[in-house]
Amino acid sequence: MKRILVFSMAVLLCGLVVYAIAYDRPLLVDFAPEPVPEAQPRTQIRIALYDWTENLEVKNAINQYNKTNPDGIEISIMNISTDVYDDTLNMLMTSGQGPDVFSVDNAWLATYVNKGYLANLSSALTPGDMNRFPDWARAYAESSLFKGGIYFMPSSIETVRLIYNKQLFRIAGLDPELPPATFADMKSAAGKISQAGVGVNKYGFALAAGDSQYSLQTGLELSNTYSGVYLYNYRSGYYDLNGYKPWLQMLLDMKAQGSLYPGETLLKRNSALRQFADGNIGMMYVTSKDYVKLQEYMPKDDWGVAMPPVTEASKLGAGALMMIPHSPLVVNSAAADREAAIKVWTFLQSEEFLTILFHQALALPVVDGILNLPNMAPGLAHFTEFYPTAADSIYPLPPQIMDQYDPSTVSIEPRDAGDRPRLQLYLQIISGEKSLSEALSGETARLNQMLDIAATGYSFKHEEYIYPGFDPKDPLKAQSLEQILSLEKK
Repeated sequence: MKRILVFSMAVLLCGLVVYAIAYDRPLLVDFAPEPVPEAQPRTQIRIALYDWTENLEVKNAINQYNKTNPDGIEISIMNISTDVYDDTLNMLMTSGQGPDVFSVDNAWLATYVNKGYLANLSSALTPGDMNRFPDWARAYAESSLFKGGIYFMPSSIETVRLIYNKQLFRIAGLDPELPPATFADMKSAAGKISQAGVGVNKYGFALAAGDSQYSLQTGLELSNTYSGVYLYNYRSGYYDLNGYKPWLQMLLDMKAQGSLYPGETLLKRNSALRQFADGNIGMMYVTSKDYVKLQEYMPKDDWGVAMPPVTEASKLGAGALMMIPHSPLVVNSAAADREAAIKVWTFLQSEEFLTILFHQALALPVVDGILNLPNMAPGLAHFTEFYPTAADSIYPLPPQIMDQYDPSTVSIEPRDAGDRPRLQLYLQIISGEKSLSEALSGETARLNQMLDIAATGYSFKHEEYIYPGFDPKDPLKAQSLEQILSLEKK
């Protein structure tokens, strides 16, 4: 038996040897994986947006773009706080560390163009691209202020409105369908609401001055255009802040009578919106982009939307209510891959992306047809009251002198630059630190001195910001002195 077993094993071994020689290959199966092709390098484009980026649908749209675009582009969102967005952006651009595609405040557009920060998009825009936008948007983008190039296209706008709590109006004995039309009406209504709410912390009016750049520009500077008042006199080409005395005096009176929500200099925008939603604030100024946050807080009472009150009844219709292009998107002239950056800019300006913004009530697009789309969510019914009307208008750009930033200087706090000193002055007036008339006159003189100094430089031409025939009722018809002189030469 043993011999048979040994013989069998020998035969089997011989067979294996013969098989190996015959086929001349290893006996074991080769499990080596196929070589994996190298991943194609992706082009990262950094973007900075003043808002929108926290919305889930916007995030999904950007993630989908990253997955499906055929150009290997990956959008990376820079996280810049809205509270210090302009200051941070200015410092990043000055130091050469700016994002590739970003939104920029309208007031800084001409300065950014003069400093060479922005890429000229003229060659990337076809006539079909331009025709998507209304006449005013094309004229705005092609203004002589921008040195013959097209550096942006305003794709959406913001409108300013007064919102008010109808239930608090009823409790105070006010007609909930009759919002205040004048400053006197608003001060009176605020007083009655606060008086009726004594002991239960109800206040007639709130100013979220903790976000001063946004709230004061909205509530003070934008809303007063409806009374024909603005900080910059387009006809003379100089500043005059004295027209804001009635509005600031109204705030001082509200504060004295206890109808202004307390802690106004520290009150943040979102906190004020939450307090309004909770039924603790009777009235406040908002813009169309505040609507989403207000809806998130789910107002418990019925509320209304109205045009801002005017200085006095005789001023109704004295000026169009200023609406502003939502911080336009631009491309950094120093972007490492400008072609890829322009493709991202084009995606963010596309009808598909703008439609997402509209359906989320994040923007009021000006591209033809989007505002007429059906199927707005039932919870967004009030959003239509923020749509632009015949009483709203875009205005020409006022001058903006950009203070220099030293990138080697480290500062924890935002520096005094651009609009900040003026807005801080308003706060000092409201808090009682400075007298109303003296402070406004002093700031008017300072701003005009800055203009005169800027006019001695090579990049600022004062005549581009002077509109001799300016009509506040029809701001878009204005022609600058520079344009008039150019036509006369022809």
